Amino acid sequence: MSNDKTAPAPASDVGGVARQVLSVLSSELRLIYPDMPPRALVRYLDEMQRAVSKSSPDTMDELLSRMRRAGIRDADIADFYIPVVARRLGEEWIADTLEFMQVTVGMSNLNSLLRSLDASWCTPERAPFGTMGEICIIAPAGVQHSFGASILAGQMRRAGYDVKLGMSLNLDQIVNFVSSPATMGVMLTASSFESLDFLRLVVKKVREGNPWVPVLIGGNVLERDIDICDAIGTDYATDDWQTALSFCAQRVKS
Repeated sequence: MSNDKTAPAPASDVGGVARQVLSVLSSELRLIYPDMPPRALVRYLDEMQRAVSKSSPDTMDELLSRMRRAGIRDADIADFYIPVVARRLGEEWIADTLEFMQVTVGMSNLNSLLRSLDASWCTPERAPFGTMGEICIIAPAGVQHSFGASILAGQMRRAGYDVKLGMSLNLDQIVNFVSSPATMGVMLTASSFESLDFLRLVVKKVREGNPWVPVLIGGNVLERDIDICDAIGTDYATDDWQTALSFCAQRVKS
């Protein structure tokens, strides 16, 4: 990255993420909170990004308290707010408007925020825990896209799945991690920075540990202009966890 930096662009001016934010908030969140002004929903995003850039945990705690008092559920903070702020940080780093250390501090604070949420964000809402099946999520060692895996695991646990989350697994650990015959799907998360050769090797290790299980890939690796499944040997590629689970369920039935 260049050391010749211009002033950071306002978060609301970050092109792709800004459009994504407005789309999400104008649809799903507005359906969940019809009585809350849309501007208030967007304002919390901006405040969260400013809060995670600070080293003081009090700022983050105060914002979380205000969001809860406003009636925003911890599950929606995990599902909507935290991922969008994480994407903002990443896009501003790529745009060279944030230093790597600023992004590192911000992501560390987002991880702390996720851990401070109450258990409702990753507790089954309808089906009892584990009754929907067992899913393995893998963020292999060295992959730069592990934060989303934690959020994905919480979302699927809330839906009643027994989720095994493997963070920073080396190749030999992957073989044993996925070997249970109860596993109905293995999901890999990767960024656009990982090499295709490395991801092919990860998929090969999954196949060694469990030859019959469907293997899926997600993360911003999907933004590459290639057929990622054909390139690395996975069965399906999606960033929509419900679509991913439907695919796994269909494979189990067939």
